[in-house]
Amino acid sequence: MDKIHLNPFKFGDPVEGDYYLPRPELARTVAQFLENRIHVVLIGPRRFGKTSFALNLLKLFEERSYSCLFVDIFNITSHRDFLQQMLRALKFSKGWKGKLKELFHSIPKLRPKITAEIDPDTGQPSLGLTVDHSSERDIKEMIQDVLAGLEFLGEKVFVVIDEFQKVTEIDDKGWLEATLRTHMQQLRNTAFLFTGSRRTIIYDMLNNPTRPLYRSCQPIEFPAFGEEFTDWVVEKFESIGTQCEREAIEHLRELVQDTPNYVQMVCFHLVARGKNKITVKEVDHALGTVVRQNAYAYQTLLNSLTPTQQRTLRLAGKEGKQIFSKELLQKYEISSGPALASSIRSLKDKGILDEEGTGRGTVVFDDPLFAIWFQISFDDC
Repeated sequence: MDKIHLNPFKFGDPVEGDYYLPRPELARTVAQFLENRIHVVLIGPRRFGKTSFALNLLKLFEERSYSCLFVDIFNITSHRDFLQQMLRALKFSKGWKGKLKELFHSIPKLRPKITAEIDPDTGQPSLGLTVDHSSERDIKEMIQDVLAGLEFLGEKVFVVIDEFQKVTEIDDKGWLEATLRTHMQQLRNTAFLFTGSRRTIIYDMLNNPTRPLYRSCQPIEFPAFGEEFTDWVVEKFESIGTQCEREAIEHLRELVQDTPNYVQMVCFHLVARGKNKITVKEVDHALGTVVRQNAYAYQTLLNSLTPTQQRTLRLAGKEGKQIFSKELLQKYEISSGPALASSIRSLKDKGILDEEGTGRGTVVFDDPLFAIWFQISFDDC
């Protein structure tokens, strides 16, 4: 049981401190752009560590006397949601009490929305912000005012907006994109870092001349870790007296498509099992345990899909390449190439298949664990 309390691995939430492997070269590159007010978009697969990187970069900027804001828009579906997330980020940002007063006074429509609350953690009075009964017109005005008011947060301001592509899912004919572009240009003391996982969507936002955010940001591909990640994992095991074969971690990284969150998840389970030596066999066993723990969720997801979508996943899981060939369409009982293409688009929209490679006749599961479960479940099909 002692090893559970000493577990050097963490998964699920963004990681920091001893659980985080720094990316100094990437951090220097991104910081160089941001300090010169060149806005940046980090683009990479989900669960790849973009949020952890952004939060750790934010700490670096706080040390450099920036006023920092982290806005998570993953679950937004409307302008109201976007505004709520902006206000939430302001409320919980470090040092907000001393700086938000000026911001609130600069936004007349926000004043009636401010309420007195008791902080559940400290028991001290705090400010509450609500826009539940505001009209769409007022919501849009407040979004513009909050963005314009960022200049009051300090001499230098750094804003992170996580899951950037979500702004395109609001049916507003590009209004939010255009509003962001306007304030990105006008705020002379503010740098924006956006993160996103839908590469095709983001590159269209940045490279399509008809889009408001055309060439407004520097895109940077978020890279996979190199060999230093394997070294780091092995050292973590050694720090608790567990011998770990390097080949075992390299094997794990390949299986989970180099996804740091899943590497840490499997390693957490390996530590929890109290093994004295980590081998390829132990990794396979722990990975199987993790996959089985998620089986109900994956089966539920599969049951929510149409028969054609399920067949498309079988094709993707078993074949992966040249999926539009006549032989494979017949083998997996898919009526035609257009039917397969339509199914792939739907699965991409649901976040089940990754968009990369689909134009070249290949598909990739967005979630490597789901891919492993799928291959195991339909191994004999």
